[in-house]
Amino acid sequence: MFTLTNLDEVERWAKLLGLIIGIPVAIVGLFKAIYEIQQSRKQRAAELRWKQANTTKELLNDIHEHGLAKNAVHMLDWCEGQGEYEISPGQTKTISYADVLASLQRNHMDARDAKEQYVRDCFDWFFFRVDRIEHYIRRDLIDFIDVKAIFKVYAREIAKHKEIYEDFLDFHEYELAKAFFDRYSKTP
Repeated sequence: MFTLTNLDEVERWAKLLGLIIGIPVAIVGLFKAIYEIQQSRKQRAAELRWKQANTTKELLNDIHEHGLAKNAVHMLDWCEGQGEYEISPGQTKTISYADVLASLQRNHMDARDAKEQYVRDCFDWFFFRVDRIEHYIRRDLIDFIDVKAIFKVYAREIAKHKEIYEDFLDFHEYELAKAFFDRYSKTP
């Protein structure tokens, strides 16, 4: 028969047994919680990185899908040659890189002709989009490393005629586009 003393002893043993079992269970639970938090952070970081890469892709696609911006890219791609461009419906003109540089130098003046206006419009839309890319980089929405290689060749060409391009960017107040291309002089 149990007496009060026996019940006290059973209660003490139960508490001791609870501690012996409870402490390791609590420790295992704590480590499990820490592990799950770490895994959750890694997953969120991977999801964020994926969203950044997708945003970068969308920004680059926008440049290559916009009629005028993509033609500015084409003009920079073929700076040693010339190309045919439809400057208005049914009107095509041959534009050389020398024409591009001449047109961009005259941004403070009225365009002499439709071809010159077309070139300026192409680069205006191109630099507008580059300006937005730099804005997104500064807001940590995308990483420069994701666009660095793509724009490297353009940055090199723009640097060859830095005064012309900077004057154009200053005139159109594309400070962020200017800063974007300045990154290339600061990074290998």
